[in-house]
Amino acid sequence: RRCILALVRDISERRRAEAALRQSEARFRALVENAADVFLVINPEGQVVNANQRACDVLGYTRDELLQLTIADIDAKHLPHEIVQLRQQFTVGETYRVESVHRRKDGTTFPIEASICLFEADDSWLELALVRDITERKKAEQAQARLAEIGELAAMIVHEVRNPLTTVLMGLNAFQRLELPDSAQQRLELALEEAERLKRLLNEILLYARPQSLQTTRLELNTLINGMLDAIRNLPAAKERQIQFSSMFPSVWVLGDDDKLKQVFINLIRNACEAINDGDIVTWRIEPGSIGCQVNISVHNNGKPIPSDILEKLGTPFFTTKPSGNGLGLAIVKQIVQAHSGEISIVSSAENGTIVSIQLPTLETVCVPTA
Repeated sequence: RRCILALVRDISERRRAEAALRQSEARFRALVENAADVFLVINPEGQVVNANQRACDVLGYTRDELLQLTIADIDAKHLPHEIVQLRQQFTVGETYRVESVHRRKDGTTFPIEASICLFEADDSWLELALVRDITERKKAEQAQARLAEIGELAAMIVHEVRNPLTTVLMGLNAFQRLELPDSAQQRLELALEEAERLKRLLNEILLYARPQSLQTTRLELNTLINGMLDAIRNLPAAKERQIQFSSMFPSVWVLGDDDKLKQVFINLIRNACEAINDGDIVTWRIEPGSIGCQVNISVHNNGKPIPSDILEKLGTPFFTTKPSGNGLGLAIVKQIVQAHSGEISIVSSAENGTIVSIQLPTLETVCVPTA
């Protein structure tokens, strides 16, 4: 009887273990099947023996069609013998990252990054490949490379133009010491004004073209902004406008470049002041960010709304709606904010005016606004 009870107990425990294993496998299959990334299982011959629905959607095949293919049918970058050589390097217990190009059923291709590992099933070693489309990453890398090339070209052009421009400015300034007729004096002032404007443009092109290099320190934003208010209120664009600053925090600390952040705020306040009439108000506010450990700095004006077709172009280099603008101010602001691991957004409507918001990471673990 004891033997029978032990046998029954053993069978019951085995069944429970098998049921738990089946449940675990079912959960894993459901997870893989509904994953946002492509999963492929490949046998030693290179045949696709399993795939999730995402793989079918991305590659454009039905599951039955996909299971008739080998990895060589999908890989558009490597020749069959190169794929064999690559797969021979895989060993148990290691995960391999491979960049390649996959081919869809319609013949189009896209860059991918695959994480591949070996696992044992039915006395055979199979490859499990998690495949991710990296099209956007490649575009960003190419854009960054183009920007670096443009930066080098811009630096060379600015250098070649700035040197003779400096000589011209020196000559024009020397003429100011002379007694000139009124008409000549007016032309001289116009020439000086335009030469200075060209100098500013060259400096901004150089600033935009070069990668933003930050000299970061711990900064308390309330102190930083309060220290700027008098100077900002004396900007030509801010005359006859009201600038109101408020903060929901007694203090909020960030890691930032003092001069670069001042440049950001001056640019945003100047833009806001230029968008409103005399006597109108620009609201400058510090408040909690959209997620923890972030702070939101917003600049709000009640000027005319920005049309949607223009709004989406703001921040594009050399795009401007101002007669005397060069379209680099907001582009440089965007660069500086991104260099601080932050984000910038602009919303505009007839009801609420225009709000430019900057999200910056804070040094505090939790941000608690004042009551």
